[in-house]
Parts: sequence; structure tokens; C-alpha cells
Amino acid sequence: MMRSDRPISVIGGGGHARVVISTIRACGMTVGSIFDDDPSTWDAHVTGAPITGPIEKLREFPHGPIVVAIGDGRRRRELVERIKLERNNVEWTTLIHPTAFVDPTAKISEGTVVFAGAVVQPDVMIGAHVIVNTASTIDHDCVIGDYVHIAPGANLCGNVRVGVGAHVGAASVIIENLEVQEGATVGAGAVVIRSLPRNVVAVGCPANVVRQEMD
Repeated sequence: MMRSDRPISVIGGGGHARVVISTIRACGMTVGSIFDDDPSTWDAHVTGAPITGPIEKLREFPHGPIVVAIGDGRRRRELVERIKLERNNVEWTTLIHPTAFVDPTAKISEGTVVFAGAVVQPDVMIGAHVIVNTASTIDHDCVIGDYVHIAPGANLCGNVRVGVGAHVGAASVIIENLEVQEGATVGAGAVVIRSLPRNVVAVGCPANVVRQEMD
């Protein structure tokens, strides 16, 4: 985890931001300003931290660590790319809640947040700006692409590959040696027993593809 003594700017002021802010504080770090493009949130607070205004106001804070606290992977990716265009040398914060277990051999990239009670086992590789949500588990040798969301209570068995921007729903299970390709969505409570192609939605036990999403 990249620790910082400087306040962390948070992008997004919704429910997911509440958990990110809780994680920042549990790590012994300080929340700075929160930025959200929804005007109805301006001048409000999220668990005591102020929402300063729209994301463009981040320009007034040229230095310091940033975390994008948006649950939707597509929107999270758009905001990360937007911020990269607007400022040089962005310092992304990586957060690991102190109650999470992350094996020392696991590799976690910038901007990723690992929430309370999550388990990341040996030789896992996790990309950038990933959400490893509350009490989810990622077993040995899994490879998780950028902008993936592993939702609360999801369980990935060993040697699973999850492509960029995929969503693994709450309390779902992916059995060992499978691949969930880029942009796919695994529904809440689904049990995946076959690999899934890109941009599909799969639900049920066992999981079946119910629709194909557009790129």
C-alpha cells in the first residue's frame, strides 16, 4: 500500500465513497476534499468530509494523492482517463484495509482499493483502479484486469482470470481455471462453471448468459 501523510482527494461522493473514506481513515490517513459533478451534493459532507464541488475543481489542488471512489467500472475508467489528461504525474492512492489479508507475493497496482475482510492469496495479480470489495476472496494465481469490481462476498477460486472492466457480482462464485473476459458481468449470487466471453451478462446457478452488452 502507498501510504501518505498528505490528505487524499476523493473523486465521487456517493455510497461507494463512504466505504473508501472509511478505508482511508482505517489506514491512518486523512481525507481531504471530495469532488463530485452532481450539483446537488456540493457543500454537503460524506461521513464528515466536505464535498468541495465538481471534479474540475481538482485543478485547484495540483499536488497530492487521489483515489476514484466510483463503483461503476465504466465511469471509473472515464474519470481516471480524464484526470490523466488534465494533469501530469497523477499520484494515485492504493488502499488496503488493515483487516484485509493480502499475501506478500500478491501484486496490486495503483488506485486499487481492498476493503475490510477481503482475502487476496499468493501470486495474485491485480490491475489498476480495481475494487476488491468487503469480504470478497481471490485465491491463488488469479489475474484481475484494470477497472474490475469484485463485489462484496464474491469468491474467486484459484487461477481465475478476470478481464478489464468486468464486474463480479455480490456473493457470486467463479470456480477454478476459468476466464471472465473484458466487460463481462457476473450477476449477484451466480455460480460460474464455464468461461464467459466479453461483454456478456451471466446470472443464475449455474450461470447462463442472458444478454450481450454493447462495447
